[in-house]
Amino acid sequence: MVKRPVSLAISCWFLVIGSLSSLVSAYLGRNDPAMQAWMAHSAIPAEAQYAILLASLGITLVAALAMLQRQRGARTVYLVWGVIDIALSLATVPLKMNVLPGALTFAVICAFLYSPKSNAWFSPRKAANDACMTPA
Repeated sequence: MVKRPVSLAISCWFLVIGSLSSLVSAYLGRNDPAMQAWMAHSAIPAEAQYAILLASLGITLVAALAMLQRQRGARTVYLVWGVIDIALSLATVPLKMNVLPGALTFAVICAFLYSPKSNAWFSPRKAANDACMTPA
């Protein structure tokens, strides 16, 4: 049986914990005047920014939990949404350098999600072969 790679498990749990803590932070900071002033500098209204934030965190949370359950398509969902999110951020954030830490983190996590060991763990053929090899 192919074991879940440690780098994949750490990446997914990082996404789960990060998403949950960001949801709590967004909820607690929703009336913060400094945050509202910063959001006012964007081309997108603050309400839309909060909606995008909640959707993004929800997608990330569900994808990470699905990846822990060996759902291969969850990697693709995370990858596609991450690229869309970075492109949207680059198009709307006044200071483009603020996007860099998140983009680098995204790239590192994707490198772990698509590493050879992770590919083997997500592979349905490999999983089926492993199931056939286990004694009944």
